[in-house]
Order: sequence, then structure tokens, then C-alpha cells
Amino acid sequence: MPKPIHCIVAVAPDGAIGAGGRLAWDLPEDSRYFRAMTEGGVMIEGPVCYAELGHALPGRGTVVVSRNPARTFPDAARASTLPEAITVAQSMPWPGPIWITGGERVYAEGLPLCERLYITRVGQVIRGDRFFPSDWEQAFPQVLSRRVSRQGEVELVFEVRAR
Repeated sequence: MPKPIHCIVAVAPDGAIGAGGRLAWDLPEDSRYFRAMTEGGVMIEGPVCYAELGHALPGRGTVVVSRNPARTFPDAARASTLPEAITVAQSMPWPGPIWITGGERVYAEGLPLCERLYITRVGQVIRGDRFFPSDWEQAFPQVLSRRVSRQGEVELVFEVRAR
């Protein structure tokens, strides 16, 4: 049976997900959530996201989508395309779902393939230069769960959504 494909993302009110090749915020609660959700699964990410983390996270598989065949990513597999990355992820021994974890291009290509969306709505306006697809609410209209939290002055809304 193939692994389900899910997406996990944190977004600002305008859909921004990053700025200058980095995450736009440092929110420990969201980082803990991301790590807990993706543990045991396989993350598919772009090279900028891999670099932002600094390494492949332990306790899960990682596939980096990079068109550059000379690039290597320690402790991660490399694929040239998202379809190839999904094939590689399906063959990895990790039993959990496949997670589309960014960045902008990987989200744009991967979101239509996802069954569920794990989204953290971050109540903080940023000057972003990378954005999540704007049609996500129409694609995932069903809210399966919702939890609101605060980290300092920033409201975090954790939602799990389905098609």
C-alpha cells in the first residue's frame, strides 16, 4: 500500500513562508510540531529548505529535489523531479507518510498530490519573498482539527485540513 502524501507548512497572513532563503520566524512551538508530525515519515524538500535545517533530521527519511546532479545532501537522497522524489520516498523504509515540506516550488508542485494539509497560520506579518499557493483553502476546505496557541505576541493556529 503506498504511503499517503501530506503537506506541512507555516504561513503568514499573506501566504509568505520565507524571506531571503530562510524561514521568516523562529517559533519553537511550531518547530516542535513540525518535528513531531514528520517523525517516522519521509520529508520531500528543496535544497534551500535542506540548507535551512542544516542537515537531514533524524528519525525520518529525507529526499531533496534538486536539478543539479552534482549536488549532494548528506544523509538524504536526491531526486531531480518531484515525481522521482515521491518514487524514492515510497521505497524508503520509514513507515509514516510522505511529507511535502517546502519550499515554494516543491509546495506548488506537491500540494495537488496531497491528501491532507497540516498548516500553521502564523499571526505575524513579514516581508516575505517566498509564498505558499494561494488556493490552498479551496483545495482543502474541510477542517479536521484546529488548535489556537500563543507564543509571546504571536498567535498560532494549527489546523489539519482535508480535501
